[in-house]
Amino acid sequence: MNLIKKIKKEVEEMKKFFVLALALLLAVPAISYAGSVTSRWDVTIGGYIKFDLGWMSQGQGIDYRTASRESSAAMDNLADEYDNLNWFAGESRFSFAIKGPDAWSAKTSAFLEGDFRGVAGSNGFATVPGTTLSRGGTSYFTLRHAFMTFAWPKTQILMGHTWQPWGLLPSFNILAFSENHFMKGATRVPQIRITQNFTKEFSMQFAVAATNQTLWGVQAGNYVDDTNRSDFPDTSLEFVYRTDRCGKIGPWMLQFGLGGLYGQERVTYGDLTTNKLGDDRIDRWGASFWGYIPIIPEKKGNKTNALGFTWNVFAGQGLGSFLPAYPANPYIKPSGLSAANFGGWGGPSFSAAGLTDIDAAYPTTVGGWAQATFYFADNWFTNVLWGYETNNLSKAYRLANINAVKNLQNFIINLMYDPNPAIRLALEYTRITTSYARASGAQWTGGKSKGSLDAVRFGAYYFF
Repeated sequence: MNLIKKIKKEVEEMKKFFVLALALLLAVPAISYAGSVTSRWDVTIGGYIKFDLGWMSQGQGIDYRTASRESSAAMDNLADEYDNLNWFAGESRFSFAIKGPDAWSAKTSAFLEGDFRGVAGSNGFATVPGTTLSRGGTSYFTLRHAFMTFAWPKTQILMGHTWQPWGLLPSFNILAFSENHFMKGATRVPQIRITQNFTKEFSMQFAVAATNQTLWGVQAGNYVDDTNRSDFPDTSLEFVYRTDRCGKIGPWMLQFGLGGLYGQERVTYGDLTTNKLGDDRIDRWGASFWGYIPIIPEKKGNKTNALGFTWNVFAGQGLGSFLPAYPANPYIKPSGLSAANFGGWGGPSFSAAGLTDIDAAYPTTVGGWAQATFYFADNWFTNVLWGYETNNLSKAYRLANINAVKNLQNFIINLMYDPNPAIRLALEYTRITTSYARASGAQWTGGKSKGSLDAVRFGAYYFF
């Protein structure tokens, strides 16, 4: 009996061994596959933590782009009467840079980045889980960049969602990077871009891009409006000259760029008497000349006493997605009414009964940025910036759209200190002056036709 019990015990132990061995054998493919997901290609994790603490002379949040109206003798403006202290960490970012295998003799790579501002993906709103409602999207992780590249010795093809392919200011060293901007607004759009290097120093960029950001609103990619009804993509061309013959400051060397954009928008409308739809195509265009000059370049990698200057001047019409204070919608001649008054977001702009045709237009705009950067030491520097934008608004448009911005001016000065490669501390002062189409009598939000905002902001970065 003891022998039989011993044999049974050994058989049970052998069964356990075979079951365990079989389980491990079956798990090998899954374990191997899981390992390949995290280390299949060369992936670099990056980003930064950013903390902001700011005081604003007007009641605005961290995204101060224009000044509110000054209170008038007859009307107090709530935003102008009270200042504001704001704390924020939503500009923190997280990214993946990927280097993959070659394809068609080209080096391939990809980049994915998001932040927690909320506005990058949904224009400030996100869907409340389990409902169709929306609310402010701050702290929501939203898309900034998602693109892939194919690079040959002299040619590169980029496909995906990233910065506009024309007219970007080269160096832009301010804490309010996502707020105070010209030609660097909601300009990250899906696109196909071809960069051709003719020589080591001279190149060209040609791109076709989406007419809107495609991430706005709760509908996101399903969003349809008059911009993408045109079926004509934003088409841009830019020529760039870049050389290190005059030295450089960090990554910035002598460079100049001249570029432009052409697109179309189809303003739709309906006649309420005939129930018929019609449209009017209007042109969108822009032109930009930008550059960077290392006036006093760094010496042997040390930036002490280095001085750089960068600028961007631009002109165009229909540039609402590129500028912070340009009309978001065209207007109807001769009334000056905004096309948005003719219908809701995404739907046809229905006209007044009996109106069988419309003549839509955009106002023209001109402006620019200029920035000087001086290094007191290799890791301690200051930036002084001035920016200006003026919109050519007709009298009829000003009468019909009293909150439209005529002029916007920014002055910014900051001090930045990098105690080590991972940390940056900065202090920044901003003054914004804004002129509106005309004075407003709206209760608590009305006032004079102009306003000014002062802001002092402390920022701390931790790069990883």
